Amino acid sequence: MRLQLVLTRSMHEQIIQESRQGAPEEICGVIRGRDEVAKELVPAVNVASERTINYQVDPEVLMMQFRFEEVGDTMTGIYHSHPESEAYPSATDAWSAHYPDTHYVICSLAQPEAEIRSFLFRDIYPQCSLEDLKDQTDFYETRPGLFACYFARTTDAPQALQAEGMEGELPLYVVYFQSHPDDEPEVRFVLVEEAEVVIVDGN
Repeated sequence: MRLQLVLTRSMHEQIIQESRQGAPEEICGVIRGRDEVAKELVPAVNVASERTINYQVDPEVLMMQFRFEEVGDTMTGIYHSHPESEAYPSATDAWSAHYPDTHYVICSLAQPEAEIRSFLFRDIYPQCSLEDLKDQTDFYETRPGLFACYFARTTDAPQALQAEGMEGELPLYVVYFQSHPDDEPEVRFVLVEEAEVVIVDGN
């Protein structure tokens, strides 16, 4: 069964409206829900230092997940906008995602007709070394000290990943942070899985 996130039409429109009102900065918020069905949007302040290219949900809003759980709900999603880029996770989005069971909802304003898509991220722990991957593929610096490489589903995985039998695990971000060349890098292998956004009538 394909993953889904159910939003009411008014929630869908609210995310788009917040995204347009907040542009050129990225907006963000959390979604309270149950069983992949959204029940409430909770807008948050974007406390990132570079809000035109990144987002960070106000920690006080993230703490609301415990209040949600008290009534049997969950933090079903975290949403944010991409004012100028497509509705697909960036390397920074993958690096910053730490809730594996939470939908990460992206609203893109890159086209006149806003687009909303939802993704889940899952960490995996292959045995291949970062040095082998660096020898076999090109990493780019997406933020100061943050380096990434993306393997799409149609990409030929480098030999280091093929040896792990990971061709079927794509799409995948390999992201590492290293503020200084002498520092030990912190590495994450993050699988990206898209969920269908289902829009239903309702308030």
